[in-house]
Amino acid sequence: MTESPSVCGVETCAVASGGTKNPFLIDRRQALQVGVGFFGLSLPEFLQAAQSSPRGQADVSCIFLFLAGGPSHFETFDPKPDAPAEIRGLWNPTATNVPGTFICEKLPLMAQRMDKVAVIRSWQGKSGGHDTGSQHVASGFYPPPGGQYFPNFGCLISSLYGNKVSGMPAHFGLPVACRYTNPSSYLGTAFDAFNIKGDPANPEIKLGEMKLDGLRFENRQSMLTQLDNLSRLGDVKNSSFEAHDKFSKEALDLLTSGAMQKAMNLDEEPLELRERYGNNIYGQRVLLARRLVEAGARFVTINQAVQGGLYGAGTTNGTWDDHHLLFDSMMSFAHTPANLPNGYKWHHYDGPGNLPQFDMSLSTLLDDLDEKGMLDRTLVVAMGEFGRTPRVNKFAGRDHYPNAGNVLMAGANIARGAVIGATDRNGTAPSTVPYGPEDIAASIYHALGIDPYLTYFPRLPRPTPIADGKIIDGLFT
Repeated sequence: MTESPSVCGVETCAVASGGTKNPFLIDRRQALQVGVGFFGLSLPEFLQAAQSSPRGQADVSCIFLFLAGGPSHFETFDPKPDAPAEIRGLWNPTATNVPGTFICEKLPLMAQRMDKVAVIRSWQGKSGGHDTGSQHVASGFYPPPGGQYFPNFGCLISSLYGNKVSGMPAHFGLPVACRYTNPSSYLGTAFDAFNIKGDPANPEIKLGEMKLDGLRFENRQSMLTQLDNLSRLGDVKNSSFEAHDKFSKEALDLLTSGAMQKAMNLDEEPLELRERYGNNIYGQRVLLARRLVEAGARFVTINQAVQGGLYGAGTTNGTWDDHHLLFDSMMSFAHTPANLPNGYKWHHYDGPGNLPQFDMSLSTLLDDLDEKGMLDRTLVVAMGEFGRTPRVNKFAGRDHYPNAGNVLMAGANIARGAVIGATDRNGTAPSTVPYGPEDIAASIYHALGIDPYLTYFPRLPRPTPIADGKIIDGLFT
């Protein structure tokens, strides 16, 4: 390798391929010299792996679209046209490209792609609370009274299998690794997700309590600042030595490999494709998830919900929790509804609401993965923590309802075009065998090539299988 005249001048560092300059790469030895020499980071901190379980061979990745707040099954994939008006709502079902399967008319793009997915209509949760419901859904275990104990799927997979590719973390959260949850739980800070907050075009990367602003390392000062951040990890109150060690090592990989920077460069994608995903924060998160998986990430959780309406003026932390004005909120936040409740303020957002944004981004993701030959090795899951009440309330909304809901899954040997189970005429409860979060968990692990019954949680005093449910009948080919 050609030596750079500047130890940490990223713009001048060369790579082994004929001395070609790469603005994203520096030599690992040079980075270690910078870290040890200037900031007191010890070499063992970068060389000791904080993994407690053997790495496996699972090759399938997962994109988990968490519809935080709880989507209505009536207004997504389980319409009830024969129910009374106060139950069926304002919208009609529409035919899909799977004969005999109907979904909400406000999902026209997904209606033409139902032959790529399976829908579990007899899903049933246990909790109507955002926190316990989300923790149950994200881990497959109902949380005990003291709070969530078992980790979210992505954190567990990260701990069991580690990174597929050097410089590409195993687990990401966009913008966080599942709202209302404690993702790493008993595993501790060392196995938190790499959260990518804000707009994907101008992101902030968080590794535990450390921030890597925008992953911009084009100059010497930027690199020094990032390495300085690494040296301060030991001062973070909730960082154990293990977390310090692991995050330091992974952050160094980010700094030196260039894989992460490349994956996050959405400008490499054709404008037409970006617009199909939705040329906004929410659509671009789904595109970024595909690029992260393509670059080697194992698990990406997207909190896919648009912010606006009654729920605040933020731009990154939306919700499907439509207790009021559901039929307005699901479609658009651009105009204030005429029947706005007294005491409420309407927060405007000019882009599409949750339903059209979900329809655009999910349908494009499925096409994109299929066209790239990635769908067979990428599991796609879309679900919330519960469904919504059968009866539309006096505020033109629906309330929390764990007794019925639906889950969409695709890719990774999921049966294409399958509809599994059913709810009764009014959507109040499963009329066939119910499937709960435990069964979804077992099925997710199975799709990822992990035996849910013979794989055990790391660091527990006695062997504990990672799933307590059954693989869903008819879900896989």
